[in-house]
Amino acid sequence: MSEFAPYIGTPWVAGAQGPKAYDCMGFFRHVQAQHFGITVPRIIAPDYDDEHALADLFGAHDERQRWLRIAAPVHGCAVLVHRPLHIGVWLDVDGGGVLHCTRGIGVIFTTDSSWPVSGFGRKEFFRHAP
Repeated sequence: MSEFAPYIGTPWVAGAQGPKAYDCMGFFRHVQAQHFGITVPRIIAPDYDDEHALADLFGAHDERQRWLRIAAPVHGCAVLVHRPLHIGVWLDVDGGGVLHCTRGIGVIFTTDSSWPVSGFGRKEFFRHAP
């Protein structure tokens, strides 16, 4: 976790791309580029409170075709969360978990064992297909 620890506590701000604040997609993009060498284009959400619009935006975006659903998480894969719609990065550290930037809290690491009580819903895992 040491290389990711400096991010913990960085605040969430709608549309922020870092380094002083991020939204979940901005943080996901940053981590993918800096730690996994994957460039993810910016996807701008028109309304962070409209989950249907966010789902449509992500699902219809060309970038979505570059991410393949996988059954189990692997280090660095995308974690798409349902309820609320959210994105983070799976890390194989501290027993495995999701590094993500969430509204009202900022950047956190939620271990897989604590996920059921975290308030977040179902997770889907995606790996980048170059």
